Amino acid sequence: MKPERKKKLPNKKIITSAKFEAKEQFTKSALENLKTENKRLFNSLKESGEIEELN
Repeated sequence: MKPERKKKLPNKKIITSAKFEAKEQFTKSALENLKTENKRLFNSLKESGEIEELN
């Protein structure tokens, strides 16, 4: 009777690296979305006269 083979799991460093990259990508995406939303809100407030841009 042959001993049952264990499934080889991925290297822990690879898993950690992939998780880090996913978090970093999410963070960059979230930051870009916030920047875009901030610009949109700022422009909307300027157009409505709520705020004035200082030069």
